Amino acid sequence: MAESTRPDSNRVALSDAVFFYGLAGLLIFAPLIWGGIVPLPLLVMELAALALLAGQFWQPSRANPLLSWPMRIFLASLLLLPLAQLLPVPLELWASLPGRAFYAEALQQAGAGGPGFEWRAISLVPATTESAGLALLPPLAVFITALALRSRMLLKLVWVFLGIAAGQALLGLIQYGDGTDSPFRFGVALSGSSATGTYVNRNHLAGLLEMALPLALGLLAVSVGQSPRHHVSQRQHGWQRWLARLNAARFNQALLFGAVALAILLGLIFTRSRSGVMLAMLGILLCTLLFANRLGGRNVYGLLGTLTAIGIGLASLIGLAPVLDRFTMQDPVADGRWLIFDVTTQAMGQFFPLGSGAGTFEAVMRRFHPADLPGVIINYAHNDYLEWLLEAGLGAGLLIAAGLALYVRQWARVWRRGAWTPFQFTQAGAGIALLLMMLHTLVDFNLHIPANAVFTAFLAAVFFHPAAEKEQRPSRQRKSSSDSEGSEKLPPPPRTIPPENRMNPFEL
Repeated sequence: MAESTRPDSNRVALSDAVFFYGLAGLLIFAPLIWGGIVPLPLLVMELAALALLAGQFWQPSRANPLLSWPMRIFLASLLLLPLAQLLPVPLELWASLPGRAFYAEALQQAGAGGPGFEWRAISLVPATTESAGLALLPPLAVFITALALRSRMLLKLVWVFLGIAAGQALLGLIQYGDGTDSPFRFGVALSGSSATGTYVNRNHLAGLLEMALPLALGLLAVSVGQSPRHHVSQRQHGWQRWLARLNAARFNQALLFGAVALAILLGLIFTRSRSGVMLAMLGILLCTLLFANRLGGRNVYGLLGTLTAIGIGLASLIGLAPVLDRFTMQDPVADGRWLIFDVTTQAMGQFFPLGSGAGTFEAVMRRFHPADLPGVIINYAHNDYLEWLLEAGLGAGLLIAAGLALYVRQWARVWRRGAWTPFQFTQAGAGIALLLMMLHTLVDFNLHIPANAVFTAFLAAVFFHPAAEKEQRPSRQRKSSSDSEGSEKLPPPPRTIPPENRMNPFEL
């Protein structure tokens, strides 16, 4: 029986390795060329996404059991929404749809309403809607593929993600030190000195780093104070027990995660992004409240360790407060952002409930461009929620509400009493990171950057991964089966001393 199952296990291990390295390659490549905003790197990511999705659906047993029905409906709706906007309708019907009358009149005046123009897609600009639908493939493939991996492999990918973030942070520090003419900026021109990494916009680098910071702090919290049990005696007290916990391997691991967290925080500060620094402070506060009483996974340092962690967290917040006021730069579009919000809301009312079509924001803004911003091209709303509502209407609103409901529901599953494993710390850190990105996208367009959309999808897979149900049940079953098998075996016969060994050689 064991020989017949061995080929299957080897095939599964090979499949996991292929998907692991495929995901790692996609994550590493995503931010390298301006965050993927230019066509060529985006095309590479879309082709890689198609390969990953083909591999997943070629083996449906990998991903299907891990996707709950609410999550399946959410992902299917997310993918089908831009496709529905490409459906053709008669031109007369299209002209009667919300917001289309103005454009129908312009088409008629241009002579585009005659033969050959009887049908038109629901979207105002079908080509951009098609591009927006294809841009969903990389984050969708990353989410589904990462969700199908075992938690141990997913934790290794988290380390890869932290390595990417630390590398971007160090590159940003070099850029800031070299100034605006640094060759390490790779041709990106800036009005002021700030860290951008391989991104075009400093706020997008801040978005990556603010997502990575809670994961680094979570792994730091679980690695502090852990050591093998036989090295720590329960009879030890005070400083002896503290020193016994400083196992060399764990101590080095804690130093590594501490260094990564420090590099990420410094890189985020030198982006000079006000929203990034503010969200980093919020992330530190949430991590302090969540992890302070769980150091080492089970609060190995007791009340003293909890108070120490809280003190360090509060000291970090106090230290960042003057940085926020004196060091960060004012966003050059901050004054005009409220005007953009206002005209976006006006346009949203014109196209509701169907929306103008995915990816059509820039084209729509040419009609609603505010007079107070002459000579400025408005290509993003600087609020992803408003932009989605304008482009997809009621469908986008329902998807946003459903996503928030799934997020809140998952926190009830991630939060558990008792000792936490390293993966549970990682899941909680991913949940905090997703919250920071959801807040940041209120004032920016991070989720329209392909690299950050891929990273957000990866962290969502970590957060929604059913590690407890997937791995703890088989271990319990194996334990119960081994106990039942052991109970059926007869006890071994007692050992007896052979007669030739029963003589005492010292007897006279």
